[in-house]
Amino acid sequence: MVRKYLSFFIAWSFLTLVALSEVKFFRGACDASAALALDSDAILVADDEDNILRIYSYDDPGLPISSFSLDDFLGVVDSSHPESDIEACTRVGDIIYWITSHGRSKKGKWRNSRYRLFATEIFKIDGIYKLKPKGKPCLNLIDSLLQLDELKLQKNIGAVGKNSGTKLAPKEYGLNIEGMTISADGKDLYIGMRNPVPGNRAILIPLKNIDDVILRESDPKLGTPIYLNLANRGIRSIEYSSAHQMYFIIAGSISGEGNSSIYSWSGSIKTNPKTIMTFSKLNPEAIAPIKDSKQLYVLSDDGNVKHQVKSNETNDKLIDGASSCKSLKDYNKKRFRVISLNPKKIPNKSGDF
Repeated sequence: MVRKYLSFFIAWSFLTLVALSEVKFFRGACDASAALALDSDAILVADDEDNILRIYSYDDPGLPISSFSLDDFLGVVDSSHPESDIEACTRVGDIIYWITSHGRSKKGKWRNSRYRLFATEIFKIDGIYKLKPKGKPCLNLIDSLLQLDELKLQKNIGAVGKNSGTKLAPKEYGLNIEGMTISADGKDLYIGMRNPVPGNRAILIPLKNIDDVILRESDPKLGTPIYLNLANRGIRSIEYSSAHQMYFIIAGSISGEGNSSIYSWSGSIKTNPKTIMTFSKLNPEAIAPIKDSKQLYVLSDDGNVKHQVKSNETNDKLIDGASSCKSLKDYNKKRFRVISLNPKKIPNKSGDF
């Protein structure tokens, strides 16, 4: 039986991730794709396989404390492919902005539900967190991306609303958005691309008018792209930490092969991001700084982690008696991992896990 907690300590050079005190398992979902630390205990999590936002207790891991369905708000009309593929979120005051992948299916098929930029409002009633929709979802960010001449994304997007071959799948040559954060000055929303990676550089695209987009249905206005050197990898997650006064980035390959790494970045286009650590066991998909704290949470997308189950417990055919987590029928058996990190400066140390 897998132990619930694993304790160990690690240190890295320069800006160093240490006191990685435990790995915790959270249930009810496998494909953790976007997350926000609401406070030092509550974590808000999206799963890219459904349209449900879940709130968990970090101190008491297990099933979600509460959950909120977004199906009606997002206007999902294709019941055979309802998931919106939520990939990133960021908080500004009581408003949380969310973005979907804006990418095709793994077979290159166009899915209308995957093209959403939207917002929710977070509040408390009797000490309990609640969510409600804010404004209207934006469905035309893809049009603004196509008009950004510098990036020439037509070859990655293809014909809007039409299916294509597998070459435009997110893990081939197709568009794939996986990161988003508010800028340090609070003026822009940075949209991070996992794919494409032109010239082997990752892309951040500033969105200049997020309030107008969400509250007044204005067309998105995009700024000059920012290019980052992440060792030929794209952005899986990015978030600004006011406590550290820097950005943290999870970088991963387009295809999903190889290891992912965490970087720190000052926000200046004149400086390159610095590698903090590389993962060899987890599949990091979301990073969530805690406000007024040096602590960071990193969530692992464990949808493809294998579980030994019986054939009637999975929606897929067993391979060597195992099923992927995302295919498990029992909601209570689905799970993903979260690690807690504390960045500090410790010279002349190195590590990896």
